[in-house]
Amino acid sequence: MTMTKVATMPIEGIDTRQLEKFNEQYGSAPKNFELGIECRTIWEQKGLGNLGKVGRWTLGGQAIEKPTRDFSVQMGSWKEVGDAIGVEGADDRIEPIEAALLGLSSCVNEAIVLNCARTGVKLDGLEVKAHADIDPGPITGAKDPSDWDNTLKQITVDVTARGDFSGDERKNIEDGAKRSPVRYMFSKTGLLKTNFHY
Repeated sequence: MTMTKVATMPIEGIDTRQLEKFNEQYGSAPKNFELGIECRTIWEQKGLGNLGKVGRWTLGGQAIEKPTRDFSVQMGSWKEVGDAIGVEGADDRIEPIEAALLGLSSCVNEAIVLNCARTGVKLDGLEVKAHADIDPGPITGAKDPSDWDNTLKQITVDVTARGDFSGDERKNIEDGAKRSPVRYMFSKTGLLKTNFHY
């Protein structure tokens, strides 16, 4: 009696055979898969409010435009900060540093999940938290921009992975975090510290 090998999905919702196929195609022509990513913000001509727009991107130099990718996000500040610095009609919006930290934590999360799928590590849960303490002085004009060197000391990423992991599996989780392009950008500042919790 012959047994048919059934492909397993260590991470639900990621087809590892398709991932392997993608990597093979990528290996033969990496430039065809280069992603051109940009975002823009439009000042709303009142206070600190601006509209963040995500949409058009390129794949291998070819523009990809779809109505379903026309995302808008209201950006700005917190109401309490707006009130304190004299913004009329201040309201709560996503603050740009929050958006940056959200991008960092989300990208690290995705990179770990993808690496776990690729290497066969089963995750029971994963949470990534990014944190920074920000002195508002340089942005409001109370301090010189060079003061960021004195006040912006660290950006911390805490990765909490749940599961029963071997030493090699923990290494794959940590390697996954290093595969995040947003984490790489933040790491170039010299401010990034990443902690892993199991």
